Amino acid sequence: MKASYDVIVIGSGFGGSVAACRMAQSACSVGVLERGKSYETMNSFPRDWSDPLNGWLWSVGQGLFDVRPFEEMTVVQGAGLGGGSLIYANVHLRAPEDVFTSGWPQGYTRAALDPYYDLVAYMLDINPITRSHSLGIPTKTELMKRIAERLGRSQQFCYPNIAVDLSAPGTNHQNKFGVDQQGCRFCGECDIGCNVHAKNTLDLNYLALARKHGAEIGTLCEVTGIRPRQSGGSNYVVTYKDHGDGGTERQCEAKYVFVCCGAVNSTELLLRCRDIDQTLPNISRRLGYGYSGNGDFLAFAFNTKEPFKPSEGPTITTGIVYSRTDGGSDTWFIFEEGGYPKEVGGIVQLLNPREDWFHHSEVLTREAFRQAFRHKAQNKGGFQDPRSDNSAVFLAMGRDLADGLIELHPVSKTARIRWNTPGNLPLYRAEERFSTDVAEAMGGDVAFNPLWRLFHVPVTVHNLGGCLMADSPHLGVVDPSGEVYGHQNLFVLDGAILPKATGSNPSHTIAAVAERCVEAIVQRIPQKSGWRAPEMSSATHIKDPLSSIAIPAGGTIPTATRPPLSLGNTQRSVADSIAEIIGRLSGRSN
Repeated sequence: MKASYDVIVIGSGFGGSVAACRMAQSACSVGVLERGKSYETMNSFPRDWSDPLNGWLWSVGQGLFDVRPFEEMTVVQGAGLGGGSLIYANVHLRAPEDVFTSGWPQGYTRAALDPYYDLVAYMLDINPITRSHSLGIPTKTELMKRIAERLGRSQQFCYPNIAVDLSAPGTNHQNKFGVDQQGCRFCGECDIGCNVHAKNTLDLNYLALARKHGAEIGTLCEVTGIRPRQSGGSNYVVTYKDHGDGGTERQCEAKYVFVCCGAVNSTELLLRCRDIDQTLPNISRRLGYGYSGNGDFLAFAFNTKEPFKPSEGPTITTGIVYSRTDGGSDTWFIFEEGGYPKEVGGIVQLLNPREDWFHHSEVLTREAFRQAFRHKAQNKGGFQDPRSDNSAVFLAMGRDLADGLIELHPVSKTARIRWNTPGNLPLYRAEERFSTDVAEAMGGDVAFNPLWRLFHVPVTVHNLGGCLMADSPHLGVVDPSGEVYGHQNLFVLDGAILPKATGSNPSHTIAAVAERCVEAIVQRIPQKSGWRAPEMSSATHIKDPLSSIAIPAGGTIPTATRPPLSLGNTQRSVADSIAEIIGRLSGRSN
């Protein structure tokens, strides 16, 4: 990496890739600092099933997955060139219009964002699974359509658009940006990195285009600090560890800096700059507030009567929307089927209720659970369990309260998350009941994320908030273009700036908001007042599947599984109260 650029982009996820691409196209010199590795060569993702430490974990050798087990929320993030796009499930859904009716800055509406959604759709070549011309429709996709019919929810069923190459598998071809890809093999490996580049990940489009326009990309470069330059030259100095050179500390400078590390990491970096290093003292006191896990909820169905075949097809291909008022709480979520590689079948079966080893074990703390699970999982990596064909995995995403807090631990000075589990229980319980309905409609046994079941700790792969976008620094951290209040030419462009949960997969909205913000930023540059992304002229309007969802006037039908008895207006059952007390006594409390 050079010592100086016009623009430094920190991170290469959906916000960072957009920023790098568009700023490079506007004739700025751009340097990208990505903490993870590059997986741009086919067959470079980790596949050592015998050793979970060989390339899989960021904490061990800068691997692909960054798993952060906070006390009140378990966070799973990607680490690599392309950010979360390397391990997400490819789904691109637009936030429904009513999401923008409150909490967003003036000027943000669904109609205002639609042109940028269309631009992202063009860049990532999104299509529903029904466009597959080579391998047909996956077994699980067909089954989910039948399940929606059995449950009387056909009007709320959809095929989400996914960023997957659905052409014939096995043969290399170049995409519109000149990068080699192959068609999807229906192997269920989307969430562990696609080794044939059938996923339209960000390194194959936005970042490839950024490079063509001169952007320089440094991988294994972990940013540790940002400070204003005191006199002359560039506005900011960025400090980073070069993990490719033994962790050597280096610096580079730029007039414009884009922080795009993901909601948790961007917020943590800015908290350290404001409160520990004191290099960015003017950042709003709202920094860290408004954290959301996007209502993520993980569930399973085991021993289904009909084959589900979770390892056949892309990870997610269908969705069912639930929207109604439950016990005074407005509840909206989308329920999607999932999948996993056949090699993890043996490990997944540890959660099968007919094994249910942890239900009868003396697991009193989260650490004890992790140790017991690791022991049980030994030698099961790479094991293909025949029961997997009749096992299903589900992910629900909903509109949680987005009232969490990211702060620095007073001792370790690293991030921790405060999460309002009791306040969000109505949403989680509705997702639980819906999952139970689907599992029973399949003739199977429902199971839940064991961290939720044992300790009431949710798991999220969709972190949002912490650097909220708002119309004033009293309400948020950045302005409607992503610029940090109090620090000119310092921007945040990732999920951290979304003011509330989208309820659906948020990547499409993160990228569309980034496109809108970057356009406004480039237009401030002299002689660039009319600038627009060159690909805007090629983008055509894409009809979002959620636009065709029919929600009855009184809401969707209630779940067949009934809610438990509640205590007052908190909507918490006695079991919920006891479970939370036990969870805190057994290791969740900070």
